[in-house]
Amino acid sequence: MLRCAWCMKKIKENDPVYGLSVKFADGVDYSGSEGRMIHIPLSTRNTSVPMVVTTKESEAKKQGTDGIFALCRGECWKKMKETIAKEITTFEYSKDITQN
Repeated sequence: MLRCAWCMKKIKENDPVYGLSVKFADGVDYSGSEGRMIHIPLSTRNTSVPMVVTTKESEAKKQGTDGIFALCRGECWKKMKETIAKEITTFEYSKDITQN
């Protein structure tokens, strides 16, 4: 079961999921966590949040995505995107993924 990376609400199996993909900044390496859900620190929020690290063989990685945040609703997605834009030492950019 996923948790929203913003509000930490459980996302049930049949609930919509909003994805926010990110590219890590130069020098940031989570390759040792490929394919796993990790908690990544966000300094602007003073907390850590769950994120899936893509594997080098995945389509997401081939398209430039290093990690994916799962979010429970559009409002959480918007807040996370605004926060990621401030986390310049960790992330180079973010982009949306279609709702599942």
